[in-house]
Amino acid sequence: MRILLAGLAAVALFFLLGAADPGYGEARKADRARPNIVLIQADDAVLGDVKHMPNVRRLMVRGGTGFSNYFVSYPLCCPARTTLLTGQFSHNHRVLSNFRGNSGGYYTFRDLPGKLNQENSLGPWLKRAGYRTAMVGKYLNEYGALDRREIPPGWDRWAALLDNSTYDYFNYAMNIDGRVRYWGDRGYAEKQLALARLFITDPPESFGELFAGFRSVFVPFDYFGSQKNRDYTMDVGGGYAARFVRRSAPAKKPFFLYYSPPGPHAEDTNHMQGLRPGAPEPDPRPPQRYRHTFDEVPLPKPPSFNEADVSDKAENLKSLPSLSEAQIGEMTDDYRGRLGAVRAVDDQLGRIVRELRRAGELRNTFIIFNSDNGYLQGEHRLWGSKFLPYENSIRVPTIIRGPGVKEGGSRTGNSIDVDLAPTILDMAGAKPGRVMDGVSLMPAARGKRKLPRRKVLLQAMRPLFRFHTPLTAFDLPFYGVRTNRYKYLNWSFGETELYDMRQDPDELENLAADPAYAGTVARLQAEAERLRKCRGSACR
Repeated sequence: MRILLAGLAAVALFFLLGAADPGYGEARKADRARPNIVLIQADDAVLGDVKHMPNVRRLMVRGGTGFSNYFVSYPLCCPARTTLLTGQFSHNHRVLSNFRGNSGGYYTFRDLPGKLNQENSLGPWLKRAGYRTAMVGKYLNEYGALDRREIPPGWDRWAALLDNSTYDYFNYAMNIDGRVRYWGDRGYAEKQLALARLFITDPPESFGELFAGFRSVFVPFDYFGSQKNRDYTMDVGGGYAARFVRRSAPAKKPFFLYYSPPGPHAEDTNHMQGLRPGAPEPDPRPPQRYRHTFDEVPLPKPPSFNEADVSDKAENLKSLPSLSEAQIGEMTDDYRGRLGAVRAVDDQLGRIVRELRRAGELRNTFIIFNSDNGYLQGEHRLWGSKFLPYENSIRVPTIIRGPGVKEGGSRTGNSIDVDLAPTILDMAGAKPGRVMDGVSLMPAARGKRKLPRRKVLLQAMRPLFRFHTPLTAFDLPFYGVRTNRYKYLNWSFGETELYDMRQDPDELENLAADPAYAGTVARLQAEAERLRKCRGSACR
């Protein structure tokens, strides 16, 4: 009798759940079939870093399709990351810099009116589409400065670094699902957080005020916290990312992981702005396992490195002095430290792939490796900068692998950072809540269609700071356009630059004043003016 009753109960349950809803079984199968998506976005990585990343080369370059001409329109952390979250250029998403006091930063995005804020962005879109979502690592600049426990909408799992501790690889705090945890020297990490709060509640109006803020927080001024290998930020964040994959893989829902390690960004609260001496290490510091791995790797020195003659550049660069031997020596040390940090990011990609493989989910998962922007390492005498529209700053590695993506493929047409959100939504079969300025890269990744012939909008809508610092006086607004042949730049102070990228890929000879190119300048100026106001399909 008990067996009979149990059998009747099971039949009844089947009809309640299944027969009463003819789509129930199909929906469960559809959920299982929908692909998982993993986005790994490094911070300040450049194309040349990939050759030092064995997992990226083996799993992504050989196992997927690369986009060798992928450009960042506004090469600065917060505007670029907001473009990822919205699929829009900065003039449309309205996050214009890294800091709230300069029309940018996390709180600007959070507090924008109507459908412009973060409630209408990638995480919420994917969650509404039925994905289990996670963000691990760096979110947006100034995140956590006012509320350390705040969690943006749309994320099921949240493990975000708190500013300014984001940029210390050994002493930092994270918001783990609403609870603050510390690594390294907690007192020192607290000072980093205090600095972020000070600068957002009382933004400095001059370099002197910026320096005074550092002096008031970092006491003693030459202490840099602890340096324990177990606290290395890439490894800790990678652990959270890997655990999310391990725990999500058995679930019925597909998952989306946005893993955003801070490497290889400089640990710039130490000394990148000349505010105080740096820790007695390269900047950034590698993990112990890679401390001496790159000791013999030379600093890249393309023809633009320490450019001999910058007199044809715009006013903000033509006064830059040549790099000294001491500076080049320090750059070389920092470059080797960067490679150690890059290798640590690469380790985490391998770690995540291992979890996917163990769970039997690798074949049903799209993986994207990307960087928010590039980094200038001596090109045109520029050191430790992005922001500016030169090649190593705007051109970044971007590779996709996953179901149907061609292995070992390469696409040379222009792709742009506004394409990343439409691509992820295409993978998920999800819909945006905004007008997309970009296009999905999936048809090109699958080899079914070429990338559209497009011109790339370049823009920086605010100076890096509202005042000059010794190392960033040249970071001034610009707009322009890059085509397959030319790059045209129009600076906020009225000067222009033009480079023939086919004949002069290192951007050594500014042709803007040459009468023979007057027609080209006029044509590109008109196109740049059009693009800087474009929206949606007009941007494509």
